[in-house]
Amino acid sequence: MSLRWDTTVCAVCGQFHEPHGTHLYDYYQAVDEDLMCHICLQPLVNPLDTKCGHTYCSRCLKNYLKIQKQCPVDRLPLTLKDCSPSSILVKRLLDKLLIVCPNVDYCEDVLQRSDLEAHLLHRCRGAVTRCIKASLGCTFQGPRSALQSHLWECPYKDQHAGQNPVVEGEVSTIEIQMDTHNASPGKHSQDLGISVVGGCDTPLVCTVIQEVIKGAVVDKDNRLLPGDQILEVNGEDLTQATHLQAVRALSECFPLCRLTVYRERAEESRPIEKEEILKITLVKVQTKQLGIRLVGKRNGPGVYILNLIPGSTAAYDGRLKPDDRLLEINCQDISYGTQEQAAHLIQTSQDRVQFVVSRKSRPQTPDLIRSTSSDTAKCGATFDCDSMENPMKAQCKERMISLAKDPSESLGVSVAGGLSSFRGDTPVYVTNINHKGCLGRSRQLKKGDLLLSIGGINLLGLTHSEAVKQLKVQSETKLLMMKVIEGPEDAEEGTHNFVPNWLFWLRLPRACQLLKTITLLRSPSGSLGFSIVGGCDSSHGQMPIFVKSIVPETSAAKDGRLKCGDMIMSVNEHSLQNIQHAKAVEILKLIDGAVTLTVVSWPGTLA
Repeated sequence: MSLRWDTTVCAVCGQFHEPHGTHLYDYYQAVDEDLMCHICLQPLVNPLDTKCGHTYCSRCLKNYLKIQKQCPVDRLPLTLKDCSPSSILVKRLLDKLLIVCPNVDYCEDVLQRSDLEAHLLHRCRGAVTRCIKASLGCTFQGPRSALQSHLWECPYKDQHAGQNPVVEGEVSTIEIQMDTHNASPGKHSQDLGISVVGGCDTPLVCTVIQEVIKGAVVDKDNRLLPGDQILEVNGEDLTQATHLQAVRALSECFPLCRLTVYRERAEESRPIEKEEILKITLVKVQTKQLGIRLVGKRNGPGVYILNLIPGSTAAYDGRLKPDDRLLEINCQDISYGTQEQAAHLIQTSQDRVQFVVSRKSRPQTPDLIRSTSSDTAKCGATFDCDSMENPMKAQCKERMISLAKDPSESLGVSVAGGLSSFRGDTPVYVTNINHKGCLGRSRQLKKGDLLLSIGGINLLGLTHSEAVKQLKVQSETKLLMMKVIEGPEDAEEGTHNFVPNWLFWLRLPRACQLLKTITLLRSPSGSLGFSIVGGCDSSHGQMPIFVKSIVPETSAAKDGRLKCGDMIMSVNEHSLQNIQHAKAVEILKLIDGAVTLTVVSWPGTLA
């Protein structure tokens, strides 16, 4: 009799196999033979240890024992009762094996084996999905990447199916009806009303919503939030789009805007913490106590080392550390055990005690958390225009403008920016020039130039109204003296006002950066609610530390001042300038209590 194979793709591994068969994976690298199953000859999946010391995949061994009640290797009598789950150490090594996504025609991701099920369910572009109009009767099923093209032809596309929610940790496709009645002149629909940062040409890599403009289309729709990553817009893939390409696609005019977005879960918001799994064996000495004091924690399960008694065996050995979490004692799983259970296992051990512990990484050198004056001088150029890698590289020349004029003649320029302006805290910049005015005729100023001072009065740090007041006062003089910085991009000619994009601000020299201080408190789970990218070891070259995403309902989101795309200059007394990404993560993770961030916050590009 032939076996009947289930035609449904396995939700865990994404491959076809028998309903009760072992999961199948495509491994990215060669796997150590010690992690291989002797039955299927593949890396172990849900491994079981036998009493005779061999290890097999759980499903492989169970299926084998249905036929023969003996160990496949040494042929000794064996039943399932003689088997036990493998140690946590082995399971974690298996979980970290790198695999290739099985949907190779649509997805090229390489990820840890333990992450594949969530990837297939929520993020994979090749995963089979249903139409968002399925509740109306559409029967489409296909790869997620084909959903957008289907929606243009869906027989139910013009029927309203209610508002699909944006779900945390999942890829969501939503439709937003644009407001054709309040469109700008010459446009068929209104702008979305969001500002975005990022792009494949920036350290953020993806396109992220920085701000939702109050009263605009997206704000009225009430589903998108700052921190949401935009993957597609009207069928156009933004995962490989530059910042300007993404903005151009988001600004296209359609009566119905279809967006595919991803919103991170709260537990994913905190930068990944480095964790070591260590196996340590201590030999008992009759004349000495082992010397380990144990403790539990209120905010979670598990048993931890409180401290080591001076002069004891553990203290003399030196490998166990305070705050190590005990995962196993003599091959017994105590990851969710009690202090009493752990103490009993230690006390009843005869000659030696074998520990498996989990240890969070700690900085080992003073320069990880200290910023000296020489460090600051060395890394100061990191943020200068002429030391940035593309797309943040530009020549921003500072120059003086000297102009004789009639005191009754106006300057003939319009400006925007300043502290607490509509788009946030920025330097004052020129949005338009009247070519019949004195500055227009002199051709010494252009759209996008930044005004540093006028008549010796510093304009940096002034509000918009204060800066305009100074411009009016100086317009009544006979000799106009201005210090300006040339804008890092050429503004288009015409009558329209110049509007800077996010890249414009990133290209400004350090002299134009306006620092602000934000203090956050950790949530009960320990999360601040944001993730970071960048660093001196960034794939884009030497980069600042950027805020990549902010997760809803976390400390950072509720405070509201930290934004996606912000550059973090320091944390409490620790500088994050000219620092590797991993070191920045460790600093952020190790600070307890109030966390004070010094940031440079530039407004995103409007779409």
